[in-house]
Amino acid sequence: MDPIKAQKIRKRTLVGAGLAAVLAGLLWLAGLPGGERTVALLAAVLAGLGALEGHRMGLPFRNSRWLPMCLAIVWATGIWPLLWDPVWGVDWPGWQGLPRYAATWLAMLLGAPLVYGIAQAVRASSPTIEEGKSIAGFQRAQAWVWLVVPLACLYPTRLLGGLPALMALVVLSKVGDIAGYYVGSLLGRSHPFPRLSPGKTTAGCVGSLLSGIGFGIGCQAWGWFPPGSELAAPGYWAGAVAGASINLAAQAGDLYESFWKRKAGVKDSGTWFGPSGGMLDLVDSLLFSAPLAALTWPFLFRWF
Repeated sequence: MDPIKAQKIRKRTLVGAGLAAVLAGLLWLAGLPGGERTVALLAAVLAGLGALEGHRMGLPFRNSRWLPMCLAIVWATGIWPLLWDPVWGVDWPGWQGLPRYAATWLAMLLGAPLVYGIAQAVRASSPTIEEGKSIAGFQRAQAWVWLVVPLACLYPTRLLGGLPALMALVVLSKVGDIAGYYVGSLLGRSHPFPRLSPGKTTAGCVGSLLSGIGFGIGCQAWGWFPPGSELAAPGYWAGAVAGASINLAAQAGDLYESFWKRKAGVKDSGTWFGPSGGMLDLVDSLLFSAPLAALTWPFLFRWF
């Protein structure tokens, strides 16, 4: 192996080990009593830092204020504990299970842009685009939703599935990234996305998917997908489906972030984590996988 490439792998491995230790500590905090609130707070902070990076990249509006985006993130994240937390949550009689879950999703998706628009109007700063940095309106909407909503979906996974489900989501979202990096570095020859992500290899993508399926089955075997009913516990096929779908969503999230970095003309979203890039580079695998888990796992594992 090329010495420079080997040194890069070693450096990234050391940084990754440190980040893994920090992540383990955060998951420990999420497992304490009231851990749902910890997850909501961390999700809001991470989303805010990611939005700051996106703002600096020109997403979704280069000249818009950062504060309205943060307020939208606070709403999107805070609506979950507001409606579900036993301490200060709203508990309307007869409003439980799936109807309550659907209503919370609507409140998040419809309320966040409303909060953003009101905050923009109060700040009297219309969202405009710099000359030469214009992007289509539909793409702006994509970028806005992508920066505001996804990490808020960590809360319902922790709420309904407990800490084991949250651990499974994080592991399945990141293990494929790790496996893809090392398999691609050692065996990768062809590059399926040369313009979007030139470093990604076919071997890495396949290795990532296989690791996701394997760890999905492992998570099922370890009891990380607690079923809603012990009498109707899903089999290992459910773990394989969860692993494969979350892995594909994580890979798509990585490619989607690469798409925006290409449009912004940057290699990494930031420099927070050295060779691992910025906050968006760190959480990109969760930005599609967390909403997917929140939407599908309650039904796949019968949490309702």
